[in-house]
Amino acid sequence: MGWYKDSLRSEHLNDGVRPIVACLSERGAVDMNVTAFEGSFIFHNKRSAWNVNYFGLPVFLTKEGLKNDGIQSYVISPVDEMNKFSKTFLNCTCVVAAGQDAETGENISFMSHEDPKYLQKHGWRNFTRDFRESLYKVKERCVPGTIDAVIAGGNFFTHVWKEEIEKPFRDDYRNVVYALAWNMSAILGFPPVIITGPKIVKGEEHIFYENEHRRLYIFRKKVGDVSSESYVLKMYFKQEKKWMEPLPK
Repeated sequence: MGWYKDSLRSEHLNDGVRPIVACLSERGAVDMNVTAFEGSFIFHNKRSAWNVNYFGLPVFLTKEGLKNDGIQSYVISPVDEMNKFSKTFLNCTCVVAAGQDAETGENISFMSHEDPKYLQKHGWRNFTRDFRESLYKVKERCVPGTIDAVIAGGNFFTHVWKEEIEKPFRDDYRNVVYALAWNMSAILGFPPVIITGPKIVKGEEHIFYENEHRRLYIFRKKVGDVSSESYVLKMYFKQEKKWMEPLPK
């Protein structure tokens, strides 16, 4: 059973199948490095890219085939061979699931961008329906042993503002990670890797997924600290203790 396999060591994947790998970069001044990367990603890559645009108008998102539940709720891309990207993650989280299409032999994937505040306020029903539908589509279309899935994004603040402000961010992150990971494990049969911890300093995050080589490019204000470490859900509280420590001066 995949539940007992160590997804951090890619034990859920067949020999020779690449896991989703993250490349973390610190954002440059005025996001110039992000802008340059985005231009290269979109215009100089042989595949076009889905903009999983959390700030997009719902009528246009729906028309293009991106699942959503209204303004600034969640957005889920189609499952296909295109690259995907989404920008300006604050409290929101991101999921990428990918596998090898049984008919074409190509990698296919989807990306999501979900707002835990919206889900807490308006309910999880629609998101859970759409999210699980996308997971099942990956599972049904892909060769067993080629599917990988990861979670990124989120905030976890301590020693930044007052505790009454910070605690809701921490609660939102914990709740959404547990809900996402539970659904992913139940459908895909293995625990997803949370490929980066939450941001522990203020700032936006931008995420790009290159489908062919399963590379996830993540731009955030600070990298190389404990929040950059990958983990699986059973390690959550061990990682949380690290995030709770005061930030270095």
